[in-house]
Amino acid sequence: MIRNEMRWRKSVQEIAPYVPGKSIEEVKEELKLEAVHRLASNENPLGPSLKAQEAIQNAMTSSHLYPDASAKKLRQRLATLYHVHPDEVLTGNGADNVISLVISAYVNEGDEVLYCSPTFPAYRSATLLMGGKPVELPLTVDWTFDLEALKQNITERTKLIFICNPNNPTGTIVDSESLEQFIKAVPKHVTVVLDEAYIEYVHKENYKTGIDFFKDGYPIITIRTFSKFYSLAGLRVGYAIASEERLQPILRLREPFACNRIAIEAAMATLDDTDFTKRHFDMNEAEKHSLKEELTKLGFTVYPSSTNFLFVHVKRDAKVIFDALLQKGIIIRPCKPWGYDEYVRISIGTKEQNDLLIDTLKTM
Repeated sequence: MIRNEMRWRKSVQEIAPYVPGKSIEEVKEELKLEAVHRLASNENPLGPSLKAQEAIQNAMTSSHLYPDASAKKLRQRLATLYHVHPDEVLTGNGADNVISLVISAYVNEGDEVLYCSPTFPAYRSATLLMGGKPVELPLTVDWTFDLEALKQNITERTKLIFICNPNNPTGTIVDSESLEQFIKAVPKHVTVVLDEAYIEYVHKENYKTGIDFFKDGYPIITIRTFSKFYSLAGLRVGYAIASEERLQPILRLREPFACNRIAIEAAMATLDDTDFTKRHFDMNEAEKHSLKEELTKLGFTVYPSSTNFLFVHVKRDAKVIFDALLQKGIIIRPCKPWGYDEYVRISIGTKEQNDLLIDTLKTM
C-alpha cells in the first residue's frame, strides 16, 4: 500500500494550532447541561442591540445576493464617525483577518515583527506563515507593553511593531503620551500597528487612540473590531484605518467579499444605537468593579483592566479551577497557552452570571 504523505509548508509546521475557548454547545453536549455560561471569550453578554437585530432580519431577505465588495456603506459610516476619508478605511472578516492581511502584505521572509508577550497569538502565527521572524519581548512588571524594550530591539530587518492596546490577555493599557513618544522615535522603515480591539472600554480623560495619532499625521495602522464592545462576534467584522498608501498593498490581498451583507447592515445599525452602547459600557464598568472586589476577597490577585475582562492570578493550578467551574456550566479562560499556569482570564458577564461565578467559587 502506497502511503500518501502530504507535504506541509515548513512555516506551517512551526505554527501551533490555535486552541479556542470551549463553546457553549460543546460543553452542553459533553456534560449534559441545560445552562452554560461562557465567561471566556470576552463577548458582550447583552447580545446584539435591538437595532442590530432588526437590521439582521431585514438583511436576511437579500442574503442570496453578494454584498458590496468593499463594504462601501460601512466604510463611509466609519469615516464619518472618525472624521477620516472612506478610502482610509478597510474592512475585513474580523480583526484577526485584518491582522493576517497586514502581515501578509508587508512581511517578507526574514523580516522581523516585534511585539510583547503574552498577547494576542495571531501576530506570531501570521508572521511565521510569511517566513518572518517573530521577536517576542516580555511585558513590564505591571503587565503592559514595554515600549522601551521594543525600541531597543528595532533592527534594519524590523518591518512591523504590533502593540495590543488594551492588551489581551492582561487588560492593561500603555500611557498615551509614552505611546506617542514611542511612535515618534520609530524609524521610517518600521510601521507601528495598534491593535485596539478593546479600545471602546478605555475611559481615561484626554487618552489618545490610534485613530487620533493617525489624524495627527503619524504613519501608523490602527485595527479595530465589532466583536467585543459592539456585540457582533458571530458576524465577524473588523477594520483598519490608515493612509491610502499603507492600505494599498493590503487591499490587493483582501478577499472581495470579506464582509457579508448581514454583517455590514448589523455593524451600521449598532453604530447608530448609542443608547445600547452606553448601557453596555455602564454595565461593564459596574460589574467589573464588583467582580474584582469579590475575586479579591477570595484571595486572588486581580489586575487593573481597561477592557471587558479581568486577568486574575489564582495562586494555584488554574486548570483545577477551570475544570471544577466547567462541571457547573461556567467557562473561563486558563492562561496556560500563554505559559501562565496559575492565571485565568475572566470575561465580565451580567450581574447574574458574575454572582453565579462567585457563589460557585466560594463552594470550592
